[in-house]
Amino acid sequence: MKLINQDADFALKALLTIAGRDGNVTSVAALVGPLGIPRPYLRKIMQRLAREGIVRSFKGRGGGFILGRPAGKISLAEVIRVFQGPTSFKDCLFKARICPDVRTCPLRKAIGRLEDRLAGELEALSIASLVEEDKGRNDIQKARVQGEGSLEPRMKRREP
Repeated sequence: MKLINQDADFALKALLTIAGRDGNVTSVAALVGPLGIPRPYLRKIMQRLAREGIVRSFKGRGGGFILGRPAGKISLAEVIRVFQGPTSFKDCLFKARICPDVRTCPLRKAIGRLEDRLAGELEALSIASLVEEDKGRNDIQKARVQGEGSLEPRMKRREP
């Protein structure tokens, strides 16, 4: 079972990159290198996001993409639905051959409750919240690197 397919994953990565550029137009060429996604494949994904209004596209020299609305208003659930349709784990595991009445199946009811909670979490997560989370992670990594750099001269002094 895979929650996010490859198209949705690439779309989310592209959206996070665009959101991190503070409203500047981002070309497909600027996305291809850092994301490692083949250009034709990425163009197809971006065109689909543009059709859905998640991004706006600009043609010609200096063209590219910007977010179609604020990053805080674009949820993960919405992006996943664009590329996968509704996320559902409620299908009978046994293809209804064993269960005479799937409406009373306790496993199906439990999975339904989990799915509802997951859907709520995916709706609550936005592109903006992921950008902020990534920024926080990058700040921590920078602090670690700077901290390691400041320890290095002391280690060299201890060597004979």
